[in-house]
Amino acid sequence: MIYDSVPWKNECLKLAKKLEKRYNQKKWSDRSLFTLEKEVFLGLFALRKLMESNKVTDQLKHRKVKLAVYPANEKQITLLNQHRFPELYDLYAGQTEEISYWNICNQFIHSSIFAPFVPFGKSLVGFYIASDRAKKEKLYYVQLKVLVEMLESVGNNYPKSLELTYSDKNKEYKVSSS
Repeated sequence: MIYDSVPWKNECLKLAKKLEKRYNQKKWSDRSLFTLEKEVFLGLFALRKLMESNKVTDQLKHRKVKLAVYPANEKQITLLNQHRFPELYDLYAGQTEEISYWNICNQFIHSSIFAPFVPFGKSLVGFYIASDRAKKEKLYYVQLKVLVEMLESVGNNYPKSLELTYSDKNKEYKVSSS
């Protein structure tokens, strides 16, 4: 549970700026790829914790964005071959799917496939991602600008009201924030 959201939201805004600079990065070492991976995972973990802690509005938590999604082909996707994901998905049969901020966070946090897309070894433009559950069916492509927008949106989102409703069935409060 996050009690004071301000430092976390400020960190999200800092991470958004760092990731935005990755558009112009031209050299990619193992160290810079590690740093990128760390920034992405920490940022998305922070977003999910802020959502779980009701530190953003319900509207933002459930906001959806359109992502490219590619179907798995006939080849079996396993722990031993998922690093060869371009062979395992039909990258020419892309569709779009609306997915919530919450679900994007989960795709990254539970990812079996995480691959930054840096065409021609130049600028980072996005990520191929699939959670351990989704990988058997589909692969998502998330543009870098979507992650930057998510971090900025959550970093600048401060609910003005909370409503608590007690559930006798669950013996717990349901929190709605707006």
